[in-house]
Amino acid sequence: MPLRVSAIHATPIKSLRLESLDEAELTPTGITDDRRFVLVDPSSRVMTQREIGALATISASYDPVEDHLVVTLPGGERVDGQPRQGEPFETQLWGEPVAGSIVAGPWAEAITGVAGRDLRLVRVEDGPALGKDSVAVSMLGEESLAELQRRGRLPDAPEARRFRPTLLLRGGDPHEEDAWVGQRVQAGNAVLRVVRLDPRCSLTTRNPETGDRDLDTLRLIASYRPPDGDKQVYFGVYADVEAPGIVRVGDSVHPLTKDAP
Repeated sequence: MPLRVSAIHATPIKSLRLESLDEAELTPTGITDDRRFVLVDPSSRVMTQREIGALATISASYDPVEDHLVVTLPGGERVDGQPRQGEPFETQLWGEPVAGSIVAGPWAEAITGVAGRDLRLVRVEDGPALGKDSVAVSMLGEESLAELQRRGRLPDAPEARRFRPTLLLRGGDPHEEDAWVGQRVQAGNAVLRVVRLDPRCSLTTRNPETGDRDLDTLRLIASYRPPDGDKQVYFGVYADVEAPGIVRVGDSVHPLTKDAP
């Protein structure tokens, strides 16, 4: 039975609640306009759910054609409009420079009210991966989640969005995606090159709906996938986009012929 895409996840503002898509275009920076915006604190550090769990209760959508940004707060209130460009801004993400501009408008104030921290909204310029992790696309199998449930003796498999995969897969063996490191993989009309395992952090301990810390995911993963020399625990894989294309829920995902040595 071939693996297939069971869900596609993205958010225009880094670390807000993930949006589920029926289809997406994968480009060298991942899904178009995924993590187009980031939130920064007064010291210019990029903030995520690791520091502010309440960000999980806020969702957003962005229409690049109309340049229209919508932020939906926990109570259902919406803040929307065109994100006007403000002063230039630079920060760092994963040790790499990130350039952009402060967004003028009501979004930062609304998000600050939920987060309880003074935040600014920054539009990121085009770059290697916008405001994403160090690699543009992440993939994870549902069977890997089921294996974590079995090994951890959990009543249910952890919600996939806890691990924030770009592409959630169904139909393989537990951790089958690990074997793709170094290989090219076809996903819909796109070709990905799987570059490494996905190192996990404390964000995965937070409930993807509430932002509360409610599951010791890192300990559970390490209990049967012990850390290696760099003391990281891994769950899922990272991939670069080698050939852009459209991927849809239901599309097959399979490794291509291995490259010649």
